[in-house]
Amino acid sequence: MLKTESRNEDGVDARLLADVAAGVEDAFVELYRRRQRDVYRFAFAMARSRSFAQDVMQEVFINVLENASRFDANKGSVRAWLFGCARHVVLNRLRLERRWTDDMPAATAEFDHDERLFTDQRIERLHAALARLPVEYREALVLAELEELSYAETAAVLGCPIGTVRSRLHRGRALLTAMLDEQNAAAAPVETSLQTREVCS
Repeated sequence: MLKTESRNEDGVDARLLADVAAGVEDAFVELYRRRQRDVYRFAFAMARSRSFAQDVMQEVFINVLENASRFDANKGSVRAWLFGCARHVVLNRLRLERRWTDDMPAATAEFDHDERLFTDQRIERLHAALARLPVEYREALVLAELEELSYAETAAVLGCPIGTVRSRLHRGRALLTAMLDEQNAAAAPVETSLQTREVCS
């Protein structure tokens, strides 16, 4: 059932992109509405910056307008093609701006204190750990785990064999788990203190 739905979604995207290539403005608006969140999530997971992700998203969809006719359905879905475009933009921006982990702002800085407790803190630690991973492991995890691309689609986006994707995922998961364990251990005394304060108040 899920595979059928996915194929139907891919078909809709492919038809919209073909219309974009033919100059149909409404098709671009609809494709943007359907897929802009996917592109934004990928860029944000790679860089942990809302402004960075917004810029990447805009650049990707400008690329869609200019290069829609270059999409090849035999190489994967429109969604995977968009991730490939986003990956190219992200890597270029990271190189040019040197926005590596030490310079990346916290993802939830504008949220108030109460909203960041517990669940949001764990989500923040996940994003922080992802941002510390070497980029080849980070992008493989984001595509295959967070965006749920197949190994074949992930390999197509990254331009590497499926075996390399499996290897990067295995190593990336191990590194991510170790980082999260380390962060959870460090955060435990803080959370315990917060819980105690709430009970006593």
